[in-house]
Amino acid sequence: MKNLLTISKDVSIKVNSQVTNFLEPTKIYLPLDEKIEIQKSKVKKGEKLYSYQNKDIYSSVSGQIVGKQKIQNTWYLVIKNDYREEDKYNGLPDFTRTSMYTNFQAKITDSNLFDWKMFKNKTALILNGIEDEPYIANKTFLHKDETEAILQMLDCLATTYEIPTVKIYLKETDRESIEAFHEYNGTFENIEVCILPDYYPIGNEKVLRSYLKIADEAIVLSTYQIYDMYVNLIRERSNDVTLLTVTGDMMEDPQVFRVKKGTLFKELRDCFTLKEGEYVSFVNGLMKREKKDLETLIISDDIQAVYFMKPLYNKTKPCLHCGKCSEVCPVKCNPYLALQTKKTLNSCLQCGLCTFVCPSYIDVANLVSKKEVK
Repeated sequence: MKNLLTISKDVSIKVNSQVTNFLEPTKIYLPLDEKIEIQKSKVKKGEKLYSYQNKDIYSSVSGQIVGKQKIQNTWYLVIKNDYREEDKYNGLPDFTRTSMYTNFQAKITDSNLFDWKMFKNKTALILNGIEDEPYIANKTFLHKDETEAILQMLDCLATTYEIPTVKIYLKETDRESIEAFHEYNGTFENIEVCILPDYYPIGNEKVLRSYLKIADEAIVLSTYQIYDMYVNLIRERSNDVTLLTVTGDMMEDPQVFRVKKGTLFKELRDCFTLKEGEYVSFVNGLMKREKKDLETLIISDDIQAVYFMKPLYNKTKPCLHCGKCSEVCPVKCNPYLALQTKKTLNSCLQCGLCTFVCPSYIDVANLVSKKEVK
Protein backbone atom coordinates (compact mmCIF):
# COMPACT_ATOMS: atom_id res chain seq x y z
CA MET A 1 0.00 0.00 0.00
CA LYS A 2 1.39 3.42 -0.95
CA ASN A 3 0.53 7.06 -1.47
CA LEU A 4 -1.50 7.85 1.61
CA LEU A 5 -1.98 11.61 1.73
CA THR A 6 -2.84 14.32 4.21
CA ILE A 7 -5.78 16.25 2.77
CA SER A 8 -5.55 19.99 3.38
CA LYS A 9 -8.84 21.38 4.64
CA ASP A 10 -10.63 24.25 2.95
CA VAL A 11 -11.28 26.84 5.70
CA SER A 12 -14.41 28.01 3.86
CA ILE A 13 -16.08 24.64 4.52
CA LYS A 14 -17.37 24.35 8.08
CA VAL A 15 -18.91 21.57 10.17
CA ASN A 16 -21.47 22.38 12.85
CA SER A 17 -20.45 21.46 16.40
CA GLN A 18 -24.05 20.61 17.37
CA VAL A 19 -26.59 18.07 16.11
CA THR A 20 -30.02 19.27 14.98
CA ASN A 21 -32.91 16.84 15.33
CA PHE A 22 -35.26 16.35 12.38
CA LEU A 23 -37.42 13.49 13.61
CA GLU A 24 -40.87 14.29 12.22
CA PRO A 25 -40.84 13.68 8.46
CA THR A 26 -44.12 13.85 6.57
CA LYS A 27 -43.47 10.44 5.03
CA ILE A 28 -40.77 7.80 5.03
CA TYR A 29 -39.67 5.59 2.14
CA LEU A 30 -38.46 2.04 2.81
CA PRO A 31 -36.86 -0.07 0.03
CA LEU A 32 -38.61 -3.30 -0.90
CA ASP A 33 -38.90 -5.84 -3.68
CA GLU A 34 -41.63 -4.97 -6.15
CA LYS A 35 -43.39 -8.30 -5.60
CA ILE A 36 -43.74 -7.87 -1.83
CA GLU A 37 -47.30 -7.13 -0.76
CA ILE A 38 -47.95 -5.61 2.67
CA GLN A 39 -51.27 -6.80 4.07
CA LYS A 40 -51.64 -4.25 6.86
CA SER A 41 -52.57 -0.59 6.55
CA LYS A 42 -51.08 0.81 9.79
CA VAL A 43 -47.66 0.33 11.35
CA LYS A 44 -45.97 1.17 14.63
CA LYS A 45 -42.59 2.76 15.07
CA GLY A 46 -39.94 0.04 15.28
CA GLU A 47 -42.20 -2.61 13.74
CA LYS A 48 -40.50 -5.19 11.53
CA LEU A 49 -42.24 -5.20 8.15
CA TYR A 50 -40.23 -7.51 5.87
CA SER A 51 -36.71 -8.40 4.73
CA TYR A 52 -34.92 -6.71 1.84
CA GLN A 53 -31.57 -7.89 0.49
CA ASN A 54 -31.04 -10.08 3.57
CA LYS A 55 -31.74 -7.19 5.94
CA ASP A 56 -34.75 -6.73 8.18
CA ILE A 57 -36.69 -3.54 7.43
CA TYR A 58 -38.36 -1.63 10.28
CA SER A 59 -40.59 1.41 10.23
CA SER A 60 -38.98 4.51 11.75
CA VAL A 61 -42.39 6.14 12.36
CA SER A 62 -45.91 5.11 13.22
CA GLY A 63 -48.47 5.79 10.56
CA GLN A 64 -50.47 4.76 7.51
CA ILE A 65 -49.14 2.74 4.57
CA VAL A 66 -50.12 4.72 1.49
CA GLY A 67 -48.64 2.46 -1.19
CA LYS A 68 -45.51 1.71 -3.18
CA GLN A 69 -43.48 4.10 -5.34
CA LYS A 70 -40.60 3.59 -7.76
CA ILE A 71 -37.76 6.11 -7.32
CA GLN A 72 -34.51 5.93 -9.29
CA ASN A 73 -35.06 2.26 -10.28
CA THR A 74 -35.83 1.15 -6.70
CA TRP A 75 -39.25 0.38 -5.26
CA TYR A 76 -40.18 1.88 -1.88
CA LEU A 77 -42.95 1.35 0.63
CA VAL A 78 -44.38 4.77 1.51
CA ILE A 79 -45.60 5.37 5.07
CA LYS A 80 -47.38 8.59 6.04
CA ASN A 81 -46.38 9.75 9.50
CA ASP A 82 -49.25 10.11 12.01
CA TYR A 83 -46.87 11.79 14.52
CA ARG A 84 -48.19 9.61 17.34
CA GLU A 85 -44.89 7.73 17.74
CA GLU A 86 -46.78 4.57 18.70
CA ASP A 87 -43.86 2.34 19.55
CA LYS A 88 -43.41 -1.41 19.16
CA TYR A 89 -40.63 -1.18 21.74
CA ASN A 90 -41.64 -2.41 25.21
CA GLY A 91 -38.48 -1.40 27.07
CA LEU A 92 -36.01 -3.37 29.12
CA PRO A 93 -36.93 -2.76 32.76
CA ASP A 94 -34.45 -5.35 34.08
CA PHE A 95 -31.56 -4.33 31.82
CA THR A 96 -28.16 -4.57 33.50
CA ARG A 97 -24.64 -5.15 32.26
CA THR A 98 -24.81 -8.68 33.67
CA SER A 99 -28.04 -9.51 31.82
CA MET A 100 -26.54 -8.04 28.66
CA TYR A 101 -23.72 -10.59 28.67
CA THR A 102 -25.92 -13.48 29.83
CA ASN A 103 -28.54 -13.09 27.10
CA PHE A 104 -26.27 -12.10 24.22
CA GLN A 105 -25.56 -15.61 22.92
CA ALA A 106 -29.27 -16.41 22.71
CA LYS A 107 -30.01 -13.15 20.91
CA ILE A 108 -27.46 -13.65 18.13
CA THR A 109 -28.89 -17.09 17.40
CA ASP A 110 -32.11 -15.44 16.19
CA SER A 111 -30.48 -12.43 14.52
CA ASN A 112 -29.56 -11.97 10.85
CA LEU A 113 -27.95 -8.60 11.51
CA PHE A 114 -24.51 -10.07 10.92
CA ASP A 115 -22.74 -13.28 9.92
CA TRP A 116 -21.88 -14.29 13.48
CA LYS A 117 -19.70 -17.20 12.33
CA MET A 118 -17.10 -14.63 11.33
CA PHE A 119 -16.35 -13.93 15.00
CA LYS A 120 -15.25 -17.46 15.77
CA ASN A 121 -11.53 -18.16 16.23
CA LYS A 122 -10.55 -14.51 15.78
CA THR A 123 -7.37 -13.16 17.37
CA ALA A 124 -8.41 -9.49 17.38
CA LEU A 125 -11.49 -7.29 17.15
CA ILE A 126 -10.82 -3.91 15.51
CA LEU A 127 -13.16 -0.91 15.61
CA ASN A 128 -12.55 1.34 12.62
CA GLY A 129 -13.61 4.69 14.03
CA ILE A 130 -11.95 6.70 11.27
CA GLU A 131 -13.94 9.25 9.29
CA ASP A 132 -11.92 9.61 6.09
CA GLU A 133 -13.81 12.45 4.46
CA PRO A 134 -12.43 15.68 5.94
CA TYR A 135 -15.77 17.45 6.48
CA ILE A 136 -17.99 14.64 7.80
CA ALA A 137 -18.48 14.54 11.57
CA ASN A 138 -21.01 11.71 11.98
CA LYS A 139 -18.71 9.18 13.65
CA THR A 140 -17.35 11.84 15.99
CA PHE A 141 -20.85 12.66 17.25
CA LEU A 142 -21.64 8.96 17.66
CA HIS A 143 -18.41 8.42 19.60
CA LYS A 144 -19.23 11.35 21.92
CA ASP A 145 -22.90 10.50 22.48
CA GLU A 146 -22.67 6.70 22.65
CA THR A 147 -19.20 6.04 24.06
CA GLU A 148 -20.27 3.57 26.72
CA ALA A 149 -22.64 1.71 24.38
CA ILE A 150 -19.85 1.22 21.83
CA LEU A 151 -17.40 0.02 24.51
CA GLN A 152 -19.97 -2.34 26.02
CA MET A 153 -20.71 -3.88 22.63
CA LEU A 154 -17.02 -4.43 21.89
CA ASP A 155 -16.49 -5.94 25.34
CA CYS A 156 -19.52 -8.18 24.95
CA LEU A 157 -18.34 -9.50 21.57
CA ALA A 158 -14.83 -10.11 22.88
CA THR A 159 -16.16 -11.94 25.94
CA THR A 160 -18.66 -14.07 24.03
CA TYR A 161 -16.23 -15.15 21.32
CA GLU A 162 -13.09 -15.17 23.53
CA ILE A 163 -11.26 -12.62 21.38
CA PRO A 164 -8.10 -11.64 23.29
CA THR A 165 -7.31 -8.30 21.64
CA VAL A 166 -9.69 -5.36 21.11
CA LYS A 167 -8.52 -2.08 19.57
CA ILE A 168 -10.21 1.18 18.56
CA TYR A 169 -8.49 3.15 15.79
CA LEU A 170 -8.99 6.90 15.51
CA LYS A 171 -7.28 9.71 13.59
CA GLU A 172 -5.03 12.06 15.52
CA THR A 173 -7.14 15.00 14.33
CA ASP A 174 -10.34 13.58 15.87
CA ARG A 175 -9.67 15.03 19.32
CA GLU A 176 -13.28 14.84 20.49
CA SER A 177 -13.50 11.09 19.85
CA ILE A 178 -10.14 10.50 21.51
CA GLU A 179 -11.22 12.41 24.62
CA ALA A 180 -14.58 10.60 24.76
CA PHE A 181 -12.96 7.15 24.84
CA HIS A 182 -10.15 8.22 27.17
CA GLU A 183 -12.74 9.15 29.79
CA TYR A 184 -13.36 5.41 30.17
CA ASN A 185 -9.69 4.53 30.77
CA GLY A 186 -9.54 1.62 33.19
CA THR A 187 -13.25 0.75 32.85
CA PHE A 188 -12.74 -1.63 29.92
CA GLU A 189 -9.18 -2.81 30.50
CA ASN A 190 -9.15 -5.15 27.51
CA ILE A 191 -9.88 -2.34 25.01
CA GLU A 192 -7.03 -0.20 23.68
CA VAL A 193 -7.47 3.14 21.89
CA CYS A 194 -4.90 3.60 19.11
CA ILE A 195 -4.16 6.87 17.32
CA LEU A 196 -3.25 7.02 13.63
CA PRO A 197 -1.88 9.88 11.51
CA ASP A 198 -4.26 11.99 9.42
CA TYR A 199 -3.76 10.06 6.18
CA TYR A 200 -6.30 9.44 3.44
CA PRO A 201 -7.81 6.90 2.67
CA ILE A 202 -6.69 5.09 5.82
CA GLY A 203 -10.32 4.61 6.88
CA ASN A 204 -10.87 2.17 4.01
CA GLU A 205 -10.71 -1.33 5.50
CA LYS A 206 -8.38 -2.69 2.82
CA VAL A 207 -6.01 0.26 3.26
CA LEU A 208 -6.20 0.05 7.06
CA ARG A 209 -5.38 -3.67 7.04
CA SER A 210 -2.40 -3.10 4.76
CA TYR A 211 -1.10 -0.05 6.65
CA LEU A 212 -1.25 -1.79 10.06
CA LYS A 213 -0.49 -5.27 8.71
CA ILE A 214 -3.65 -6.61 10.33
CA ALA A 215 -3.84 -10.38 10.09
CA ASP A 216 -6.70 -12.19 8.38
CA GLU A 217 -7.58 -13.67 11.78
CA ALA A 218 -8.69 -10.21 12.95
CA ILE A 219 -12.16 -8.84 12.26
CA VAL A 220 -12.63 -5.15 11.43
CA LEU A 221 -15.95 -3.40 12.07
CA SER A 222 -17.03 0.21 11.69
CA THR A 223 -18.50 2.41 14.41
CA TYR A 224 -21.86 2.20 12.63
CA GLN A 225 -21.87 -1.59 12.66
CA ILE A 226 -21.01 -1.80 16.35
CA TYR A 227 -23.64 0.74 17.34
CA ASP A 228 -26.33 -0.98 15.21
CA MET A 229 -25.49 -4.25 17.00
CA TYR A 230 -25.89 -2.56 20.37
CA VAL A 231 -29.26 -1.00 19.56
CA ASN A 232 -30.68 -4.13 17.92
CA LEU A 233 -29.33 -6.81 20.25
CA ILE A 234 -28.76 -5.12 23.59
CA ARG A 235 -31.52 -2.51 23.63
CA GLU A 236 -33.74 -4.85 21.54
CA ARG A 237 -35.07 -2.21 19.20
CA SER A 238 -34.37 -1.03 15.66
CA ASN A 239 -31.94 1.81 15.05
CA ASP A 240 -34.36 4.10 13.21
CA VAL A 241 -32.23 7.27 13.05
CA THR A 242 -29.00 8.21 11.31
CA LEU A 243 -26.69 11.24 11.19
CA LEU A 244 -26.33 13.40 8.09
CA THR A 245 -23.75 16.15 7.58
CA VAL A 246 -24.82 19.00 5.27
CA THR A 247 -22.01 21.41 4.43
CA GLY A 248 -20.00 23.05 1.63
CA ASP A 249 -18.61 26.44 0.68
CA MET A 250 -22.08 27.53 -0.50
CA MET A 251 -23.64 26.93 2.93
CA GLU A 252 -24.47 29.84 5.22
CA ASP A 253 -25.16 27.55 8.17
CA PRO A 254 -23.68 24.02 7.90
CA GLN A 255 -25.66 21.39 9.78
CA VAL A 256 -25.40 17.90 11.21
CA PHE A 257 -28.89 16.37 11.35
CA ARG A 258 -30.20 13.45 13.36
CA VAL A 259 -32.91 12.22 11.02
CA LYS A 260 -35.33 9.31 10.65
CA LYS A 261 -34.17 6.72 8.15
CA GLY A 262 -36.29 6.85 5.01
CA THR A 263 -36.77 10.64 5.09
CA LEU A 264 -36.67 12.52 1.78
CA PHE A 265 -33.75 14.96 1.80
CA LYS A 266 -35.88 17.73 0.33
CA GLU A 267 -37.85 17.83 3.60
CA LEU A 268 -34.71 19.22 5.25
CA ARG A 269 -34.37 22.01 2.72
CA ASP A 270 -36.02 24.64 4.94
CA CYS A 271 -33.65 23.82 7.80
CA PHE A 272 -30.54 25.42 6.29
CA THR A 273 -29.60 28.42 4.15
CA LEU A 274 -27.51 28.51 0.98
CA LYS A 275 -25.48 31.47 -0.18
CA GLU A 276 -26.65 33.31 -3.27
CA GLY A 277 -25.35 32.05 -6.60
CA GLU A 278 -24.96 28.85 -8.57
CA TYR A 279 -23.88 25.64 -6.88
CA VAL A 280 -23.27 21.97 -7.54
CA SER A 281 -24.08 19.21 -5.07
CA PHE A 282 -22.30 16.02 -4.10
CA VAL A 283 -23.22 13.14 -1.82
CA ASN A 284 -20.92 11.39 0.68
CA GLY A 285 -17.85 13.55 0.27
CA LEU A 286 -15.74 15.81 -1.88
CA MET A 287 -13.18 13.09 -2.48
CA LYS A 288 -15.65 10.91 -4.34
CA ARG A 289 -17.95 13.63 -5.69
CA GLU A 290 -20.90 11.30 -6.10
CA LYS A 291 -23.87 13.00 -7.73
CA LYS A 292 -27.50 12.22 -6.93
CA ASP A 293 -30.83 13.90 -7.55
CA LEU A 294 -31.51 15.74 -4.29
CA GLU A 295 -35.23 15.96 -5.12
CA THR A 296 -35.53 12.18 -4.81
CA LEU A 297 -32.66 11.46 -2.41
CA ILE A 298 -33.79 9.21 0.45
CA ILE A 299 -31.71 9.31 3.61
CA SER A 300 -30.42 5.89 4.62
CA ASP A 301 -27.34 4.32 6.21
CA ASP A 302 -25.57 4.76 2.86
CA ILE A 303 -25.96 8.56 2.85
CA GLN A 304 -23.53 10.27 5.25
CA ALA A 305 -23.30 13.78 3.80
CA VAL A 306 -24.54 16.27 1.23
CA TYR A 307 -22.27 19.06 -0.05
CA PHE A 308 -23.24 22.30 -1.74
CA MET A 309 -20.22 23.71 -3.56
CA LYS A 310 -19.30 26.57 -5.88
CA PRO A 311 -19.38 25.39 -9.53
CA LEU A 312 -15.56 25.20 -9.73
CA TYR A 313 -15.81 21.42 -9.36
CA ASN A 314 -18.19 21.24 -12.30
CA LYS A 315 -15.83 22.74 -14.92
CA THR A 316 -14.36 19.64 -16.52
CA LYS A 317 -11.52 20.21 -18.99
CA PRO A 318 -9.67 17.88 -21.41
CA CYS A 319 -7.10 15.51 -19.89
CA LEU A 320 -3.63 17.09 -19.59
CA HIS A 321 -1.88 13.68 -19.62
CA CYS A 322 -0.04 14.64 -16.42
CA GLY A 323 -0.31 11.19 -14.81
CA LYS A 324 -1.16 12.53 -11.34
CA CYS A 325 -4.12 10.16 -11.04
CA SER A 326 -1.82 7.15 -11.38
CA GLU A 327 0.79 8.59 -9.02
CA VAL A 328 -1.61 8.87 -6.08
CA CYS A 329 -3.51 5.56 -6.39
CA PRO A 330 -3.07 3.69 -3.07
CA VAL A 331 -3.53 0.26 -4.70
CA LYS A 332 -1.20 0.94 -7.65
CA CYS A 333 -3.92 1.12 -10.27
CA ASN A 334 -3.27 3.10 -13.45
CA PRO A 335 -6.36 5.29 -13.91
CA TYR A 336 -4.72 7.27 -16.71
CA LEU A 337 -4.14 4.12 -18.79
CA ALA A 338 -7.68 2.93 -18.06
CA LEU A 339 -9.11 6.21 -19.33
CA GLN A 340 -7.05 6.06 -22.52
CA THR A 341 -7.88 2.41 -23.26
CA LYS A 342 -11.48 2.57 -21.97
CA LYS A 343 -10.88 -0.30 -19.53
CA THR A 344 -12.25 -0.71 -16.03
CA LEU A 345 -10.23 -1.10 -12.83
CA ASN A 346 -11.74 -3.91 -10.79
CA SER A 347 -9.33 -3.26 -7.90
CA CYS A 348 -10.38 0.40 -7.61
CA LEU A 349 -11.23 1.37 -4.00
CA GLN A 350 -13.44 4.29 -5.07
CA CYS A 351 -11.47 6.45 -2.64
CA GLY A 352 -11.56 9.36 -5.09
CA LEU A 353 -7.90 10.38 -4.81
CA CYS A 354 -7.47 10.31 -8.57
CA THR A 355 -10.48 12.62 -8.98
CA PHE A 356 -9.27 14.86 -6.14
CA VAL A 357 -5.83 15.54 -7.69
CA CYS A 358 -7.01 15.88 -11.31
CA PRO A 359 -6.24 19.47 -12.49
CA SER A 360 -8.88 19.08 -15.21
CA TYR A 361 -11.65 18.19 -12.72
CA ILE A 362 -12.33 14.89 -14.51
CA ASP A 363 -14.38 12.46 -12.43
CA VAL A 364 -11.71 9.79 -12.87
CA ALA A 365 -12.77 7.49 -10.01
CA ASN A 366 -16.32 7.03 -11.22
CA LEU A 367 -15.27 6.65 -14.85
CA VAL A 368 -12.70 3.90 -14.33
CA SER A 369 -14.92 1.89 -11.99
CA LYS A 370 -17.90 1.66 -14.34
CA LYS A 371 -18.51 -1.36 -16.52
CA GLU A 372 -17.73 0.69 -19.59
CA VAL A 373 -15.43 3.70 -19.51
CA LYS A 374 -16.89 6.47 -21.61
